Amino acid sequence: MLFMAKLSQKFHILKSFFTTTSKNLNQSQAYQILFFGSDKFSVASLKALINESKNPETFVKSIEVVVPPDKKTGRGYKEITSSHVKIFAQEHDLKIHEAPPKSLEGWKIQTPTNYDIGVVVSFGYFLTPSILESFSKGALNVHPSLLPKYRGASPIQYAILNNDKITGLTIQELHHEIFDAGKILRQITHDIPQNSTYITLESLLATKGAELLINTLRNFNYYKKNAKEQDASKITKAPKIKKEMSKIKWSQISAQQLEQLYRAISHQYPLSTKFNNKIIQLHNISLPSVSQHLLIQPGKSLEPGTIIIHYPKQLSPIVYAICADGNVITFNSVKVEGKKEVSTLDWINGYQVKSKETKFEE
Repeated sequence: MLFMAKLSQKFHILKSFFTTTSKNLNQSQAYQILFFGSDKFSVASLKALINESKNPETFVKSIEVVVPPDKKTGRGYKEITSSHVKIFAQEHDLKIHEAPPKSLEGWKIQTPTNYDIGVVVSFGYFLTPSILESFSKGALNVHPSLLPKYRGASPIQYAILNNDKITGLTIQELHHEIFDAGKILRQITHDIPQNSTYITLESLLATKGAELLINTLRNFNYYKKNAKEQDASKITKAPKIKKEMSKIKWSQISAQQLEQLYRAISHQYPLSTKFNNKIIQLHNISLPSVSQHLLIQPGKSLEPGTIIIHYPKQLSPIVYAICADGNVITFNSVKVEGKKEVSTLDWINGYQVKSKETKFEE
């Protein structure tokens, strides 16, 4: 009996030891995270980190957030608009730090917290070496492309602009000197669904990117140890989208390229052209079906920008415009400068648009 009692005592001591060791191991792998983000793409990753923090054996010890400053918007710039990440962080009672307007050069977070990892998702600022060095475990980024392809601010837009069939996501370390040039920790590919717009593809990749981020952080030490340098010979750029790109150059763009441009950037800058010396936006641009194209037979004799109107029986007219390759796009509403958006039916009636005679200007 004495032997059994001593054996039982030793068992409880060993059980207590392994339980304590296990708890200490989990605690030592729990990170104090500083999250940098701004838009809807960022929110998905922040949401995933918050959900992860609620797990019993989470790797998240704490989360604080850095966001861009609020912007003045609206008529007369009288409205104050916060970023999507700031709003989301406020809803979840996270501590928020506001970045300066343009650069993080010389900026320091006024907090006693010693952060382990910086997580940067669609933030828009370059993190200086001094900031990166403040993280004991380093900083990583979720990038919606297969780096080194599409380094830059607009990888999703360029994937659509170039009619790519496959894209992906990269978890990379942040480089001290160059945007999107860090070592790659993880990478996955993903098919681009047909007719994807920026908004639909962003939503899809945001969800997949958040999942990849969580999986990477769960085994962060392993992936960091095995991170690989990017292949410099395969670098392509995806620079910031500029408003000038939304101006339609009928003599230089094919129908397919115009439709891809619409899906890629119209959420930010509606595509526009000139009509009667006024700017006019074309909305809901698409390519006609093969049967529609054969029916209207645009031909190469008509100049790019020329409008063709087809009147199906007992249906509203369909409006087309000829592009540089002789093919056409269609659209179902317009917004003339200084006017409200109207249907193409109201537009052709109100402005006496004539098929194969009226032409958009460049």
